Amino acid sequence: MKITYLTHQYLPRHVGGTEVYTHGLAVRAQRAGNSVRVITYVESPSLDANDYGTVVTEYQGIPVIEVHYNLSRAADPARAEYDNPHVADLLTNELETNQPDIVHAVHGMKLSAAALQLCYDLGIPVVLTLADYWFICPRHTLLRWNHQLCEGAAHDLDCADCLHDMHGFAGSKARALPAPVLRAASSLGAALFDGHLPRFWRAISAIRQRNSHLRRIVERADRVIALSAFQKEMFVRNGYAREKIQVLTHGLETAGLKPACFDGVEELIIVFIGSLVYHKGPHILLKALALHPSCKVRLLLYGDASGSNPYIDSLKKLIAADDRVKLMGEFPIDEMGRVLETAHALAMPALWFENEPLVIKAARYIGLPVMASDIGTLATSIRDGVNGWLLPAGDVKAWGEAISSLTPAPLPMDVSIKSMDDNARELLAIYQEIHSNR
Repeated sequence: MKITYLTHQYLPRHVGGTEVYTHGLAVRAQRAGNSVRVITYVESPSLDANDYGTVVTEYQGIPVIEVHYNLSRAADPARAEYDNPHVADLLTNELETNQPDIVHAVHGMKLSAAALQLCYDLGIPVVLTLADYWFICPRHTLLRWNHQLCEGAAHDLDCADCLHDMHGFAGSKARALPAPVLRAASSLGAALFDGHLPRFWRAISAIRQRNSHLRRIVERADRVIALSAFQKEMFVRNGYAREKIQVLTHGLETAGLKPACFDGVEELIIVFIGSLVYHKGPHILLKALALHPSCKVRLLLYGDASGSNPYIDSLKKLIAADDRVKLMGEFPIDEMGRVLETAHALAMPALWFENEPLVIKAARYIGLPVMASDIGTLATSIRDGVNGWLLPAGDVKAWGEAISSLTPAPLPMDVSIKSMDDNARELLAIYQEIHSNR
């Protein structure tokens, strides 16, 4: 079969769970004798339309097509955020020329629903993985602009504040006017201007249509996969058909992962592995540890801290004030085992509904205890007092007390964790089933 994977970003430009997972699938599909490639998005810094297009490259033997574009240059950026016709234009020749037997969209963000619509128009079967919550949340985290948890849009303008905060869509006027006024005015404007709305009202119209449009696009896929029962229920709560979504947990790269072993413990080491962003909660760990200055614990933070933004800068100030904390940077994806070997516990102080994070699976697999927020799939992945500790999300005092009283011990390996090999076989069987039925 000819299999094309779509994803919002890819190695080596970006390193994260979805990127590692996509690569693992692509490698195994290729190994099984299939013709494989990955199509991904690259946000171009250029404002010149002549610089937008596709770039052919490869990563570790996997052919990669990069779609370079700048969202801010779209005629209707608020619509292009989730349905970008320019991306579809750039992809048309690629998909028509290659004519894949299956497209597996591992993440829909950035390439947008327009890439999926193009597949439908060309008659290409689509498997769609709900990697996070992007189809029901433009922030993809279900965490509002003011850091409050959200369970999905309550109405068609409920995402306006978040989209304004993220991209500047609709301007500050959107916050000043009540939703009923915006709704009525945008409907009236569409009739009066015959579809040629001023920019502000185009943005309001696009925001109103986002969730319903994406739901229609998702439900046209040949197979829709949620990574957890929790995630499936969240989508069902937001109007998606229960029978359309199949729960299929993803697999773990087990190569290089060895059983946890705490020989000669003199000082406890806690590791955090992930993006150094607010919703991942590294600041919770730093503030919690600062409450117990005499606690003999080292905290190692793994993640990209290059560049500067207000959140990264605030983390660096907290780190500089505590010599027990070290910023470790990123590490090659095949060195997860080496990093976990140094630890006595993994910490995931998430402030959002984490969805089956692979680093948690890796810790469970080797028997490394986990400290995690009692939220999302973490609340079911970790059994409090058995393979780790569940703590209130965002509660600095509770995390500090847990760290100060930490007495971890290595656990038996969790052999129930699905391997990447097993997951790839499951998906290849799905691809074959869909292809055979066409």
